[in-house]
Amino acid sequence: MRKLTDTEIQTIKDRLDSLNLSYLEIYNELLDHYVTALEEVEQEEFDHRKELLDEEFAWSVVRGMEKQLLNSVSSELKNSQLESLKFWKMDFWRVFGIFTYTVLLIVVYKTISLDVMMVFSFLPALGIMIVLLYHSGNYFWFSFKPSYFRPRNVILQAALGRYWFVLNSSNFFFFITSIILDKNDLEHSAMILMLFYSTLLNLYALSLYHSINLKTFKLIKS
Repeated sequence: MRKLTDTEIQTIKDRLDSLNLSYLEIYNELLDHYVTALEEVEQEEFDHRKELLDEEFAWSVVRGMEKQLLNSVSSELKNSQLESLKFWKMDFWRVFGIFTYTVLLIVVYKTISLDVMMVFSFLPALGIMIVLLYHSGNYFWFSFKPSYFRPRNVILQAALGRYWFVLNSSNFFFFITSIILDKNDLEHSAMILMLFYSTLLNLYALSLYHSINLKTFKLIKS
């Protein structure tokens, strides 16, 4: 077994970059597989062996691997969330925090307005999403190059995807209903509806937060 040269390793990375891999986990797995396989052949056989690997991990194969990985992680994340959302297993401070923030929203509504309360109601969920984004290592990467592409963390993708789905699924009904109630001088009813809606979304975001170990950014097994 030999050690690959920097040029050979870069050749492998160029191949993986050309696939526009969606997830870091797949990128690292393929990189390790390529390196391990190519270290077993002589330098003269490098190109031929790499071509065989390229055929083995063609675009369609890689996309299947990505889909399978995302579905698996989403399923595990769902199970962890369900465990996290069990009220009887929540610690005192989590319940106290939810109750305190609900009271704060009522105070904002009473002292300022329903519109400002609506803005405040989504701050916890927004904060949790930012924390997850930061700890995933996928933050503040941007390039003006059209060809620039950087794989993402699959757990982050699954978490954001699940939250975005719940948000979009419930947004239309709750917001339209709140606006109708407000326009018909039923502001108090609109406030109660917004409290329920925002608490639901914040609880959902909190369940994502408590399903992921931020130090390792791995799922906490239920």
